[in-house]
Amino acid sequence: MMTDHLWGIVLTGSAEHRPVRGPHNRRLRQSRVPTSARHILFRQALDRAARLIEPDQLFAVVARDHRAYYDTELSEFPGVRRILQPAYRGSAPELFLPVLRIAAEDPHATVVVVPSGQLVDGEARLMAYVGRAAQAVERRPDLVVVIGAHPLGLEIPCTWIDPGNLVEGLETLAVRTVRRFVGRPSRGEAIALYAGDALVNTHVVIAKVSALLELGHRYLPDVLETFEPLEAAFGMPEERLLCEAVYEQMPYADIAHALFVRPHHAAVLPVSDVRISTEDPTPAVHALAS
Repeated sequence: MMTDHLWGIVLTGSAEHRPVRGPHNRRLRQSRVPTSARHILFRQALDRAARLIEPDQLFAVVARDHRAYYDTELSEFPGVRRILQPAYRGSAPELFLPVLRIAAEDPHATVVVVPSGQLVDGEARLMAYVGRAAQAVERRPDLVVVIGAHPLGLEIPCTWIDPGNLVEGLETLAVRTVRRFVGRPSRGEAIALYAGDALVNTHVVIAKVSALLELGHRYLPDVLETFEPLEAAFGMPEERLLCEAVYEQMPYADIAHALFVRPHHAAVLPVSDVRISTEDPTPAVHALAS
């Protein structure tokens, strides 16, 4: 496929544990990758994205307080562009800061979002699926395509995807509609989902930059409005100081509120021969490193 308009964003997320609500309103602690494993998974994510995307069209988003975890790995990918957030304000600002920069450079861009906290078995095959999803959004630029993996078990504390029929016009690419997203299902719900053909949300997202911005303006307007003063300063000497000021006002927001609760905006591409761990990958990472 043509790669001129293919851009990538590698997200590092937060190094902190934030309390969240689980089934039956139980307080849980969100799983985070420990420091000892984070840099290894980050390097793998960069390498994974670089299989499909040119380095000068690939962004790595790092919060300033956590940059020491990633400096070594980034130095080995000199073409990759680094975006330094003054602070972590949630996954929505983390995504939309590079999305706005990409839109300023290439309004026709197709964006591939790659989270760095996952252990993937079958990276080349996964990126082949991502390439297929990129073809899908070229044909249907209104869609946001999420990669869905077959679950490895029931105890998976993340969002599940209940896939629907093949998307009209994308049958040859095997892209399906989404009946519903199920966030942190109860055990009974998980059993029913597992018994069917439900998938686990990998948070690997492929979409046209225009589709992402439309969702942001519709469902996360506070984030996009806060970024407005910065848009005219991209690439200018004052960008860094203005970014500091913008983040002082930035609300904490999660991209899932826009992408993973409204199935009518999304489609899913199932990956059948790739294993993606969305649980704590630390033991496996340590085994690889030893």
